[in-house]
Amino acid sequence: MRLSRTCSLLASALLWISAAPASASGGDFYQTSRFASEFQPANAALFAAGNVGVLPGSYWRVYHYLAYQAARGRPLSKQQVAALHIDSWHVGTTSAWNGLDPDGDGPSSWLAARAPLAAQLALPAEMQIDVTAVAARGDPYLNCHPDAFKQAGLTMAARAGLAAGGKPDAWFKLWLQGQDAVFANCEEPRHDWDKPVPKRIVKLPPPLPADAPAWLRHDHAYQCAAANFYARNFDQARSQFQQIAREPASPWQALAPYLAARTLIRKATLQFPLGEQPAARERLDALAQAKQELDALAQTSAPARQMATLVEARLDPAARLAALARALEKEPFGPDTARMLSDYLVLMDKLPRSVTMTAREPMTAWIASMQADAVLDQWSSDRGELLQAQRVAALETLRKSWIKQADPIWLAPLLSLARSNELSAAERKAASAMPASHPLYQTVQYHLARLALAERQGERADHDIDRLLAAQGKQMSAATSNRFLALKMLSAGTLDAFLTAAPRRIDQVERGEEIDAAPAKADEQATDDDFDVAVWRHLPMAELKVLRAHRLLPPAWKAKLEEGMLARALGAGDEETALSLLDAVAKPRKSTAHLYQRYRKAASGAERKVAGALILVNTPELHPALFDKEEKKRYWGCKKEWGDGPVVVRQGAPAPRFLSAQQTLEAAKEQAALLRLPLRTEFLAPTLLPWARTKPAGEEAPKALHLLVASTRMECPYGTEVPEAEQLRARYSREAYEVVHKYYPASKWTKATKYFY
Repeated sequence: MRLSRTCSLLASALLWISAAPASASGGDFYQTSRFASEFQPANAALFAAGNVGVLPGSYWRVYHYLAYQAARGRPLSKQQVAALHIDSWHVGTTSAWNGLDPDGDGPSSWLAARAPLAAQLALPAEMQIDVTAVAARGDPYLNCHPDAFKQAGLTMAARAGLAAGGKPDAWFKLWLQGQDAVFANCEEPRHDWDKPVPKRIVKLPPPLPADAPAWLRHDHAYQCAAANFYARNFDQARSQFQQIAREPASPWQALAPYLAARTLIRKATLQFPLGEQPAARERLDALAQAKQELDALAQTSAPARQMATLVEARLDPAARLAALARALEKEPFGPDTARMLSDYLVLMDKLPRSVTMTAREPMTAWIASMQADAVLDQWSSDRGELLQAQRVAALETLRKSWIKQADPIWLAPLLSLARSNELSAAERKAASAMPASHPLYQTVQYHLARLALAERQGERADHDIDRLLAAQGKQMSAATSNRFLALKMLSAGTLDAFLTAAPRRIDQVERGEEIDAAPAKADEQATDDDFDVAVWRHLPMAELKVLRAHRLLPPAWKAKLEEGMLARALGAGDEETALSLLDAVAKPRKSTAHLYQRYRKAASGAERKVAGALILVNTPELHPALFDKEEKKRYWGCKKEWGDGPVVVRQGAPAPRFLSAQQTLEAAKEQAALLRLPLRTEFLAPTLLPWARTKPAGEEAPKALHLLVASTRMECPYGTEVPEAEQLRARYSREAYEVVHKYYPASKWTKATKYFY
């Protein structure tokens, strides 16, 4: 028996306003990487055809569906992908994503048709209709659907022609006023966002005179029921629709029983949402009654059949999900596939992973397992107890129920979830034996290399990555190629190989330029965050010097590298290194070039320390480019991380293999010393303040004090319990203010220093 269909009712009929992107994507963020999108492939048609590449768990579920079908030998054609109407994580033209536009065809078409008739009747021609409302818990929902405006437009045209001569008359004016009242209930009463939603007061059509024609009385009764429906007076609306159903003369008699059942569904949906567990008894009773009434209408009413399907999902979402999964997997692609897939994805969002990971239907279990620990970056620390528990549970379920079937499709979630030394010898052997033609081959190979790196088998990983890139690199998408290059950068046995793997093609999904940036070339390359981390966290100063002179260093990196090295050298008192970098860093800084010459000419020791402090206070963009143990970027002006960090937080990525143990140790020592540096102003003030009190000639001292005071305002000393006024930087700020005003009262820099912080 074929599965009963629904016109994406799960996504748009009543309350399905938005499928949470966190659920759909497997993450709680919507950041994007320029080099490998966390959410979707650049070419959905190629992806669906079997060129899956590396499949992250964080991809939106629609792409896991496409990958699953391709891996099962049922790849979708370009035309079939187009028929799905994929829009971000949404599918189908009737999804909530497409049906929620308040300015869409629903109210706008109605208002356009209404305006000339209203003008003839001296009614306001212009009005606004907000089709969204807010449920008791604060969730938005689509209150008045496009079909309501379409039906009202058809009825309006018919009623306007009933008068003599086909022109609107007083009876039609009452009808139009009544319909305006109905749609006035679409909108939620105005209220502050942080206040409870106020109780609805229904706006009813105006009363009719005793001599009103029969057609108007029937329409008036229908309008009153609809007004109560939109105003959430569901019991009253249901009673009125049931009364209409008992009136054979009413043109709305046939539709009324269906609408009476819908009041039960709307009431259950708004007052007892699907996600609540356990389900309220009132909700189940209302839905069961609605299902009974809809089944009685289903033989002659297509809307009733569709709505009954929705109720099935409300009563037992897991059963409905299972039915949809079976249909999507077994039935050929057809006109209803997009609708079924939309409903399937919505239910996957609503049901807990504990349900979907243990589903009997292979597709549901596979997708849920792929997303059980859905963080793109393999070294991420953002795993929490819940994600870790889900990962362990998914691995257990995979091994208990699916891996023993010896179907290679299950190796993808298994390896995606596995951590260091968690795979058995048999599982590794099966993964290594996956045919290169399999759509999930690159995914499995990627994770084999990842695990080899995590297990300190870098040489083996490097060999496998080289072999794969040589065999399939030209056919890889930019995102997949970049993911393998990220591993290659860690597995590289030489600095040359490390630098060769650093440049990445920009993923066409998310180019990431600024709004006013010039259009990028299709083959443009740049380095990703992992290159920053590897360089600044794992390379000691001696190796940074080698890197600076290397022919393969990306040109865009040269100035950044030199600036970071100089900041590190000045912070560590490394005069030799600082002297070697002065000319390069000073070259683009004409206004402060003399400070670099001052450093070169200064005597070693205290005099050079003052000269270095003057460079740093005049050049706030110079910072030592630090990353903490979680690989979050650390700015010198902050106690904790601040500003841009990697798109995905990382922890535990090994140092690049080309570095010796001694080099890694030296880098760790240097990192520890740099991380112990105080705030920038707290580092500079003890040097600059005593020097300024010696009243050196010229404007350098008052300028330095002015900049020192200003910098204390911009710092972010997070992670301290000390009140701001009692912090060391605040004391230095006041002291610098007092020194500049006492010793340099006539300086322009003193006049510009009006406050301390």
